[in-house]
Amino acid sequence: MKEADQKAVELYKAKAEELIDKTAGSLTITTPEQNVLVIERKAKLNKLGKEVKAEKEKATKPLNEALRTVRSWWAPLEEMIEEGEKIFSRALLTYKSKVEEEARKKEAQIAARVEKGTMRLDTAERKLEQVQHVEKHADTEFGRVQFRKVKRVRITNPDLVPDEYWIIDQVKLNEAVLRQGIQVLGTEIFEEERD
Repeated sequence: MKEADQKAVELYKAKAEELIDKTAGSLTITTPEQNVLVIERKAKLNKLGKEVKAEKEKATKPLNEALRTVRSWWAPLEEMIEEGEKIFSRALLTYKSKVEEEARKKEAQIAARVEKGTMRLDTAERKLEQVQHVEKHADTEFGRVQFRKVKRVRITNPDLVPDEYWIIDQVKLNEAVLRQGIQVLGTEIFEEERD
């Protein structure tokens, strides 16, 4: 942080500390005069907050704009790479599923022949070792590709899922009830006092 910026921060901090003295934490208004004083301090603090935000944005807006610009340069390439990785992953998983299905069929055939008595156990063991499987991971000079099973949850019947696992979209609900005038069961319009 530049020295001038540091001095500006310190100046605004001193102004805020002056408005929010040590008694503000336990503030209780008991007289009309105190009420006027607190209203005045709150208004000054609100104005100070706006000034601080404006000063901060003088520094952050150009940085954020530069960051957006740099991200926009790289975004198409990153999307292309991500899509390519998805294509390769799908192809690898499809191949792995096909090979594993063929392996299960061959293993079942060998087991059936052993059970029937048309194949000796030592021959079956040798043939089982020859059954092709896809390795769980492959190392290359560029890195490692690894297959792993991940446990996931799928909703099979939304009516049976307990309420505690549902999230209400408050923004959508406000839009429907307050702006569009739609009556939604389980909601009501109320007024809340704010300053």
